[in-house]
Amino acid sequence: MKATTCATLAVRLMLGASLASMMLGSAAHAADEPVQASDDQGQLEQIVVTAQKVEQNLQDVPLAISAISADKVEKLGIRDAKDLTGLAPNVTIVQGTTNANAAVISIRGIPTPATETFGLDTANGLYVDGVFIARSGGSALDVIDVARVEVLRGPQGTLFGRNTTGGGIAFISRAPSKEFKLSAEAGYGNYNAFNGKITLDPGEIAGISTSFTYSHRQRNGVVDNLNEPSDARDPGARKGDSFRIAAKADIGGTGSIQYIFDWSKIDASPINFQLTNVASGAVRPPEVVGGVPVVVTQQAPVAPFLNTVNFLDPRCAALAAPTRDWRRTVCNDINSRSTDKAWGHNVQVQNDFGAFHLKSTTGYRFWNNDSVTDLDGIGAFTAPRFTQASLFNGMPESLLQFIPSIPAAFRPFIAASPVPTVQQNLFDTNNKRRHKQFSQEVEIGNESDSLDWVLGGFYFWEKGSEYNPQNSGFVLDTNSIFLGNFGPLGPSFVAANPARYRLVQTLSVLDYTASAESTAVYGQATFYPGGKDSGLRLTAGGRYTWDTKSMVRRQNGVAPLATPEQGRASYSKFTWNLMLGYDLSDQVNLYARIATGYRSGGFNAQDPAVAGVLPSFKPENVTSYELGLKSELFDRKVRFNLAGYYNEYKDLAIAVPITNLAPGTFATKVTNAGKVTYTGVEAELTAVLTDNFTFEANAGYVDIKYKEFLAGLPVAANQPLVNIAAYATPGYTSPFTANVAMNAQFPLGDNGMRLTGRVSYAYEDGKYSFSNVLSSPFNEVLKGDNRNIVDAQVAIDRIPLAGSEAAVRFWVKNLTDEHNLVRAIDFGQLGYGGGYYADPRTYGVTVGVKF
Repeated sequence: MKATTCATLAVRLMLGASLASMMLGSAAHAADEPVQASDDQGQLEQIVVTAQKVEQNLQDVPLAISAISADKVEKLGIRDAKDLTGLAPNVTIVQGTTNANAAVISIRGIPTPATETFGLDTANGLYVDGVFIARSGGSALDVIDVARVEVLRGPQGTLFGRNTTGGGIAFISRAPSKEFKLSAEAGYGNYNAFNGKITLDPGEIAGISTSFTYSHRQRNGVVDNLNEPSDARDPGARKGDSFRIAAKADIGGTGSIQYIFDWSKIDASPINFQLTNVASGAVRPPEVVGGVPVVVTQQAPVAPFLNTVNFLDPRCAALAAPTRDWRRTVCNDINSRSTDKAWGHNVQVQNDFGAFHLKSTTGYRFWNNDSVTDLDGIGAFTAPRFTQASLFNGMPESLLQFIPSIPAAFRPFIAASPVPTVQQNLFDTNNKRRHKQFSQEVEIGNESDSLDWVLGGFYFWEKGSEYNPQNSGFVLDTNSIFLGNFGPLGPSFVAANPARYRLVQTLSVLDYTASAESTAVYGQATFYPGGKDSGLRLTAGGRYTWDTKSMVRRQNGVAPLATPEQGRASYSKFTWNLMLGYDLSDQVNLYARIATGYRSGGFNAQDPAVAGVLPSFKPENVTSYELGLKSELFDRKVRFNLAGYYNEYKDLAIAVPITNLAPGTFATKVTNAGKVTYTGVEAELTAVLTDNFTFEANAGYVDIKYKEFLAGLPVAANQPLVNIAAYATPGYTSPFTANVAMNAQFPLGDNGMRLTGRVSYAYEDGKYSFSNVLSSPFNEVLKGDNRNIVDAQVAIDRIPLAGSEAAVRFWVKNLTDEHNLVRAIDFGQLGYGGGYYADPRTYGVTVGVKF
């Protein structure tokens, strides 16, 4: 659907909502108004959150929540979810591979999908102004005017029930101001990075308050591709433009309606894939698990093959040697590029009738992604090509006479014919993704001294399509053919073989469309037996969800299917939560929580069909037990929160490389792991040390144990899958995370101007990228690095400037210039693996002004 059509629909929705608001009556509920920091000197700011659909002090909510205020968002330059890593315990975020927007978000050991496949839902919900963002690639938030960010850890199966088994991240934007406001900022940094952003609130005109924001960001690449003359197209480069329009009107003096439109386009050269490991081709015997021989992935002999090829660019030969050490120079014959366009509409109508308040949130969003990606990082080469017809080329006539299928007249010709060659690389791919989604949520509720309650209904629909051509080269050891098929003549053919290692060029296409529909009703109530000042809170909630999934696959290989393969599945689930909160004193409260969560099943686009029907995987379910303590001590100068949890997952959905594919292909399937437990602890501390210094710290630890992982494929045919839990590793999860930061501020005179500074240190344990070593032979050696990240900044702000104020900020990220491997790909039987590295040190200056 074109943007103009979308805009027309949004206007109709807005007008319809306006009429509904006026018909319903009066008073607006201000749950999403920006939270103001406390003006109390020497005390921590109080933050109000809406994690339970009502306004509550952060410390009173019986949940593990990290809230980030607008001031902190601005200071840290938070642009989207990827910038939140390290700011909350047990929350890590790994960058995408083929597009610059995507990311793998892990909360309490549960990651979102590592690929943008439309058959598998996310496990950690991302919400922008109440609208669920189904795909991480469509979550560019450069122009959002953030009022706060809420990071909810643990399953949110009642109020945020759309598959949030791990947790949720909610961005809440600032409403347009009724007064004139103008702010602008510009910055410059290394790698020729510069950015600019301007926001204008003209003030209330004809009863409507509006806000307009435009943002531009770009930088050059962070490594040099020898085959690309332009630094602006090197890996890591990006150029993005975004704008946002928001309009809000009061209705009847108490009701309100708000419409938001946002649009962004990001052209990028995604981070570089670096070759780190290649296989020798040695046979890997089956692994015996519980007395049963299990298939393991056999790897192609890439290491000896690369020693025989001729690189088109001689400079690439040295870079084809695999290494774990980060390289500043790479050799990509395919210039990886990605273009992401995302736009959407958000309409919110809210009213307060005294006895209850009502809120309606309508979202309609689109995301288009076009990418081409080099997935070997070594450049193009010329190599012997394998075909059945040319297997005997170059063999002596004395051996060819023993091949009955070769007539005597052809033997001289075949003996004189060279082995054909092919110009190829190991792997490249391109992709065209199209996605759109619609959501509607209506909630009613009220708060009193003895009872808070909310009831709601939720509807969600999405449709996505993917067209994904892949070009891979599979290395074949032709000696194995001769030794395995020619008996006593085998050694003679081996000795005369003119090209032992030959490349099988595999061209395939994955082409499918997937759709999903979800409907839910929910309710939650919090009872205060002796009133809100009594210190006791009892909460109960439930949600019933109905999901329907379908997929139509038109191609999954070399040729389109004569008859498309289809799959359709339906799921439903009731999830609930119970919470108890008790104030030991005005400064300390305890809470206990039992909650369930659910992520619907679906389809993996690469799974083989059975009689034309695509198989589906089952939903996953979680039951979470949590105890916590929240405290604000010493006249609100110290805030310390502690939480411990035990989560039990059943049928955890995991992407696993397929071990029994046809030679020359690489694919993953989604399997239900069985039973997995997560035991963890989290702590957060914020302390005002003096009028000049504030200290922040958080730490999280999670212990993940696989009780059952039915993914082992027995060597013997027609046998049940084997439990390989002893070999399982949790993907994209850091068992231990920690962050400490020191903030400083010093007044520079009596006019409010001040000097501020911040130094932070974050630590993350290295992460696995795959679930086991049986199907991913390089899984252990490709484990990510332990990360030690130091960021710093110093600024002068509140600078008086002709009735306005200005600020200048100098910043540096990754101060120690760590070169950490953060994400990996094991290409299984293709015989090689590699990974992606975090950005090197970046630094710059940002200047801003506010009127």
